[in-house]
Amino acid sequence: MAFKKLFFLIFMSLFVHYNAQTYVKINGFTLPALMLNAAIETKLTDKTTFQADVFVSPWKSLFGNRMLFAIGSLEYRYYFTESFKNWYVAANTGVAIYRMQKYNHLNLGIHQEGYSILLGGTVGYVVKVNDKINLDIFLGGGNAQSFYRSYYNAFPDIRADKEEGASINRSGEWIPYKGGVMISYQIK
Repeated sequence: MAFKKLFFLIFMSLFVHYNAQTYVKINGFTLPALMLNAAIETKLTDKTTFQADVFVSPWKSLFGNRMLFAIGSLEYRYYFTESFKNWYVAANTGVAIYRMQKYNHLNLGIHQEGYSILLGGTVGYVVKVNDKINLDIFLGGGNAQSFYRSYYNAFPDIRADKEEGASINRSGEWIPYKGGVMISYQIK
């Protein structure tokens, strides 16, 4: 609960940041798949910005595999020339909640339900289209520490975990978890 309050306060502070450039964004790469990836980025200094974003996949089933998830992340960006221009690197952290199949369980009739804590980085390039619109091309990933339970797709109340009494499974992976082309519109 404390994380939700902290995330809300940080996200809302972006709207009241005095005299800062601020962009709202939507990922043009994920939108055709009807997955929403939206963000807001605001300038901190001449070369740094802060971004909060969400990525939601509403699919209970996609090609027979479960893909229902939501990711919220916070990112600190450093631009090599100036904010919102050219190359940047970033550090990010986030949380994901999901009901989906892991990459190594596709089409096995088993899905996982749980949450992950994300910590990683992003590299990107911003192309200015006009005075109000930018294209932000990016790829990011890092370490995901996941906590989940496995269930049978046909019997969603029955655990697929082989260990009796196992309360929760854990795994840690290095994975890509961000990417695309954000269409950015300057609101301030």
